[in-house]
Amino acid sequence: MRKSCIPPIAISLVVLVLLAAGCKEGNPISGTISPASASFVEESPPAGVTDHTVEFKTSFVDGGRITLDVVITEIDEPITGVAMKLTYPDAFSKFVSCTDGSLFPAGPCFFDEPASGSGEVFIGRAVTGAAQATEVSGSQVVVRLEFLVFGGGEGMIRIEGQNLGGGDASAVLDVNGDPVFVQWYSGMLQGT
Repeated sequence: MRKSCIPPIAISLVVLVLLAAGCKEGNPISGTISPASASFVEESPPAGVTDHTVEFKTSFVDGGRITLDVVITEIDEPITGVAMKLTYPDAFSKFVSCTDGSLFPAGPCFFDEPASGSGEVFIGRAVTGAAQATEVSGSQVVVRLEFLVFGGGEGMIRIEGQNLGGGDASAVLDVNGDPVFVQWYSGMLQGT
């Protein structure tokens, strides 16, 4: 078996740099709001799970426009970023933007949707170095994701490749750029 000689931090940083290079910072929705009505059913942690979680919480709904907060809860070591690969139901919804949350010092949230309407989007938000690493006490919003629901239906917003880091994967990153083990919770997007 061949071992990679590239340290995990380098892989994580390369992924975030590539994500940032090919991505754009989110912009708010402009124009008219769709006639569909959006809602989201959150998948919550089971009773007794109170730390090391990442979950979606509904932040804002206006007709077919919905904003979901990506909430990180109680991580016992400083973190420097989050990288996520999401899949969402593209038959009746569209990913619109990613904006900064309140966890890190102010900065951009980057995203890349490989093909418009693919139902797949990559999200990245990071700070540089151990000096900006942030401890997560309680529940804090790392990024906000905005979707436009333009028709009826329901489908999961899923977090892919959990705790792996690098490539097509999702991870909360520590000061060395290594994944921190967390429980990820998705949810059901609905349009009526």
